[in-house]
Amino acid sequence: MDKYRAIIFDVGNVIVNISGDNVFEYWATVSKRDADVIKQKFEIDDIYHQFEKGDLEPALYRKYILEKIGLRMSDDEFDNGWNNIYADVVPGVEQLLQDLKSEFRLTALTNTNVIHAKKWKTKYASVLKYFEKVFCSHEIKTRKPERNAYDIVLTYLQMDPNVVVYLDDIPEYVKAATDIGIKSILVTSSEQMVGELNKLGITVNYKQCNSKYWVLKT
Repeated sequence: MDKYRAIIFDVGNVIVNISGDNVFEYWATVSKRDADVIKQKFEIDDIYHQFEKGDLEPALYRKYILEKIGLRMSDDEFDNGWNNIYADVVPGVEQLLQDLKSEFRLTALTNTNVIHAKKWKTKYASVLKYFEKVFCSHEIKTRKPERNAYDIVLTYLQMDPNVVVYLDDIPEYVKAATDIGIKSILVTSSEQMVGELNKLGITVNYKQCNSKYWVLKT
Protein backbone atom coordinates (compact mmCIF):
# COMPACT_ATOMS: atom_id res chain seq x y z
CA MET A 1 0.00 0.00 0.00
CA ASP A 2 1.25 3.46 -0.88
CA LYS A 3 2.03 5.66 2.09
CA TYR A 4 -0.48 8.42 2.64
CA ARG A 5 0.96 11.84 1.99
CA ALA A 6 -1.92 14.28 2.37
CA ILE A 7 -5.14 14.69 4.33
CA ILE A 8 -8.15 16.69 3.17
CA PHE A 9 -10.50 17.87 5.93
CA ASP A 10 -14.07 19.02 5.78
CA VAL A 11 -14.62 22.03 8.05
CA GLY A 12 -18.12 21.96 9.55
CA ASN A 13 -18.52 19.38 12.34
CA VAL A 14 -15.02 18.06 11.67
CA ILE A 15 -12.87 21.10 12.49
CA VAL A 16 -15.50 23.39 13.98
CA ASN A 17 -18.90 22.72 15.50
CA ILE A 18 -21.92 24.13 13.68
CA SER A 19 -25.62 24.27 14.48
CA GLY A 20 -28.35 25.30 12.07
CA ASP A 21 -30.75 25.65 14.99
CA ASN A 22 -28.71 28.63 16.19
CA VAL A 23 -29.56 30.40 12.93
CA PHE A 24 -33.30 29.85 13.27
CA GLU A 25 -33.30 30.87 16.92
CA TYR A 26 -31.53 34.14 16.11
CA TRP A 27 -33.92 34.96 13.28
CA ALA A 28 -36.86 34.06 15.53
CA THR A 29 -35.66 36.48 18.19
CA VAL A 30 -35.19 39.29 15.67
CA SER A 31 -38.52 38.73 13.91
CA LYS A 32 -40.48 37.67 16.99
CA ARG A 33 -41.51 34.46 15.24
CA ASP A 34 -41.35 30.80 16.22
CA ALA A 35 -37.97 29.15 15.55
CA ASP A 36 -39.55 25.78 14.73
CA VAL A 37 -41.79 27.36 12.09
CA ILE A 38 -38.79 29.09 10.49
CA LYS A 39 -36.86 25.81 10.51
CA GLN A 40 -39.73 23.97 8.82
CA LYS A 41 -39.91 26.53 6.02
CA PHE A 42 -36.17 26.68 5.41
CA GLU A 43 -34.90 24.28 2.76
CA ILE A 44 -31.51 23.29 1.36
CA ASP A 45 -32.53 23.40 -2.29
CA ASP A 46 -31.12 24.23 -5.71
CA ILE A 47 -31.00 27.93 -4.87
CA TYR A 48 -28.93 27.14 -1.78
CA HIS A 49 -26.58 25.06 -3.93
CA GLN A 50 -26.24 27.91 -6.41
CA PHE A 51 -25.30 30.21 -3.55
CA GLU A 52 -22.66 27.76 -2.36
CA LYS A 53 -21.18 27.62 -5.86
CA GLY A 54 -20.93 31.38 -6.06
CA ASP A 55 -23.58 31.57 -8.80
CA LEU A 56 -25.94 33.77 -6.79
CA GLU A 57 -25.27 37.13 -5.20
CA PRO A 58 -25.86 37.50 -1.44
CA ALA A 59 -28.61 40.09 -1.97
CA LEU A 60 -30.60 37.70 -4.14
CA TYR A 61 -30.16 34.85 -1.69
CA ARG A 62 -31.28 36.96 1.24
CA LYS A 63 -34.37 38.06 -0.71
CA TYR A 64 -35.17 34.48 -1.70
CA ILE A 65 -34.91 33.11 1.85
CA LEU A 66 -36.85 35.92 3.49
CA GLU A 67 -39.68 35.54 0.99
CA LYS A 68 -39.66 31.76 1.36
CA ILE A 69 -39.93 31.79 5.14
CA GLY A 70 -42.02 34.96 5.36
CA LEU A 71 -39.68 37.20 7.36
CA ARG A 72 -38.57 40.80 7.21
CA MET A 73 -35.20 41.91 8.58
CA SER A 74 -32.18 44.01 7.66
CA ASP A 75 -29.16 42.63 5.81
CA ASP A 76 -27.14 42.79 9.02
CA GLU A 77 -29.79 40.90 10.97
CA PHE A 78 -29.95 38.24 8.28
CA ASP A 79 -26.17 37.87 8.12
CA ASN A 80 -25.73 37.84 11.89
CA GLY A 81 -28.27 35.06 12.13
CA TRP A 82 -26.88 33.21 9.12
CA ASN A 83 -23.41 33.27 10.68
CA ASN A 84 -24.73 32.26 14.09
CA ILE A 85 -24.33 28.70 12.81
CA TYR A 86 -20.70 28.73 13.97
CA ALA A 87 -19.84 27.58 17.47
CA ASP A 88 -16.54 26.49 19.00
CA VAL A 89 -13.59 24.66 17.52
CA VAL A 90 -13.90 20.90 18.03
CA PRO A 91 -11.88 20.26 21.21
CA GLY A 92 -8.45 18.79 20.50
CA VAL A 93 -8.51 19.49 16.76
CA GLU A 94 -5.94 22.26 16.85
CA GLN A 95 -3.44 19.95 18.54
CA LEU A 96 -4.31 17.21 16.05
CA LEU A 97 -3.63 19.46 13.08
CA GLN A 98 -0.39 20.69 14.57
CA ASP A 99 0.74 17.10 15.05
CA LEU A 100 -0.29 15.94 11.57
CA LYS A 101 1.21 18.92 9.78
CA SER A 102 4.74 17.73 10.56
CA GLU A 103 4.20 14.64 8.39
CA PHE A 104 1.32 15.33 6.00
CA ARG A 105 0.17 18.04 3.65
CA LEU A 106 -3.08 19.39 5.04
CA THR A 107 -5.83 21.04 3.03
CA ALA A 108 -9.53 21.67 3.63
CA LEU A 109 -12.49 21.38 1.26
CA THR A 110 -15.72 22.99 2.39
CA ASN A 111 -19.13 23.76 0.95
CA THR A 112 -19.72 27.34 2.03
CA ASN A 113 -20.80 30.75 0.74
CA VAL A 114 -19.57 34.30 0.71
CA ILE A 115 -21.52 35.40 3.79
CA HIS A 116 -20.37 32.47 5.89
CA ALA A 117 -16.78 32.75 4.70
CA LYS A 118 -16.49 36.31 5.97
CA LYS A 119 -17.25 34.97 9.43
CA TRP A 120 -15.38 31.68 9.74
CA LYS A 121 -12.19 32.77 8.00
CA THR A 122 -11.71 35.28 10.82
CA LYS A 123 -13.31 33.42 13.73
CA TYR A 124 -11.20 30.30 13.21
CA ALA A 125 -8.00 31.84 11.87
CA SER A 126 -5.89 30.23 14.59
CA VAL A 127 -6.92 26.76 13.41
CA LEU A 128 -7.09 27.42 9.68
CA LYS A 129 -3.42 28.42 9.67
CA TYR A 130 -2.49 24.73 9.74
CA PHE A 131 -3.93 24.20 6.26
CA GLU A 132 -1.74 25.17 3.35
CA LYS A 133 -4.92 25.94 1.41
CA VAL A 134 -8.65 25.98 2.12
CA PHE A 135 -10.86 25.27 -0.90
CA CYS A 136 -14.24 27.02 -0.67
CA SER A 137 -17.09 25.94 -2.92
CA HIS A 138 -18.12 29.50 -3.76
CA GLU A 139 -14.56 30.31 -4.83
CA ILE A 140 -13.85 27.16 -6.88
CA LYS A 141 -17.36 27.26 -8.41
CA THR A 142 -18.16 23.66 -7.57
CA ARG A 143 -19.37 21.89 -4.46
CA LYS A 144 -19.22 18.46 -2.90
CA PRO A 145 -20.26 15.85 -3.97
CA GLU A 146 -19.43 17.00 -7.51
CA ARG A 147 -16.29 15.23 -8.67
CA ASN A 148 -14.66 18.44 -9.83
CA ALA A 149 -14.48 19.71 -6.25
CA TYR A 150 -12.23 16.82 -5.26
CA ASP A 151 -10.26 16.91 -8.52
CA ILE A 152 -9.37 20.55 -7.94
CA VAL A 153 -7.78 19.67 -4.60
CA LEU A 154 -5.93 16.67 -6.07
CA THR A 155 -4.62 18.82 -8.91
CA TYR A 156 -3.36 21.38 -6.40
CA LEU A 157 -1.65 18.66 -4.38
CA GLN A 158 -0.31 17.03 -7.56
CA MET A 159 -1.04 13.65 -6.02
CA ASP A 160 -2.88 10.51 -7.03
CA PRO A 161 -6.01 9.84 -4.96
CA ASN A 162 -4.59 6.63 -3.44
CA VAL A 163 -2.11 8.59 -1.29
CA VAL A 164 -4.72 10.99 0.05
CA VAL A 165 -7.11 10.65 3.01
CA TYR A 166 -10.41 12.54 3.19
CA LEU A 167 -12.45 13.28 6.34
CA ASP A 168 -16.09 14.41 6.29
CA ASP A 169 -19.25 14.02 8.38
CA ILE A 170 -21.63 13.75 5.39
CA PRO A 171 -22.01 10.21 3.96
CA GLU A 172 -22.77 11.46 0.44
CA TYR A 173 -19.54 13.47 0.32
CA VAL A 174 -17.50 10.59 1.71
CA LYS A 175 -18.90 8.23 -0.93
CA ALA A 176 -18.08 10.68 -3.73
CA ALA A 177 -14.46 10.87 -2.59
CA THR A 178 -14.25 7.11 -2.19
CA ASP A 179 -15.60 6.60 -5.71
CA ILE A 180 -12.61 8.41 -7.20
CA GLY A 181 -10.09 6.43 -5.18
CA ILE A 182 -9.51 8.65 -2.14
CA LYS A 183 -9.37 6.79 1.17
CA SER A 184 -12.27 8.41 2.98
CA ILE A 185 -13.50 8.39 6.56
CA LEU A 186 -17.00 9.25 7.72
CA VAL A 187 -16.48 11.29 10.87
CA THR A 188 -18.96 10.70 13.69
CA SER A 189 -16.87 11.96 16.62
CA SER A 190 -13.38 13.15 17.43
CA GLU A 191 -12.49 9.87 19.09
CA GLN A 192 -13.77 7.83 16.16
CA MET A 193 -11.88 10.02 13.67
CA VAL A 194 -8.60 9.53 15.53
CA GLY A 195 -9.25 5.79 15.78
CA GLU A 196 -9.84 5.51 12.03
CA LEU A 197 -6.67 7.45 11.28
CA ASN A 198 -4.76 5.08 13.53
CA LYS A 199 -6.14 2.12 11.58
CA LEU A 200 -4.65 3.62 8.43
CA GLY A 201 -1.22 3.78 10.05
CA ILE A 202 -1.55 7.48 10.76
CA THR A 203 -0.57 7.29 14.39
CA VAL A 204 -2.27 9.82 16.60
CA ASN A 205 -2.14 9.12 20.33
CA TYR A 206 -4.86 10.55 22.51
CA LYS A 207 -6.37 10.17 25.96
CA GLN A 208 -9.71 10.89 27.54
CA CYS A 209 -10.10 13.90 29.81
CA ASN A 210 -12.51 14.57 32.62
CA SER A 211 -14.30 16.90 30.22
CA LYS A 212 -14.97 13.87 27.98
CA TYR A 213 -13.06 15.49 25.14
CA TRP A 214 -9.89 14.02 23.71
CA VAL A 215 -6.49 15.67 23.54
CA LEU A 216 -3.22 14.53 22.10
CA LYS A 217 -0.67 12.99 24.40
CA THR A 218 2.54 14.95 24.69
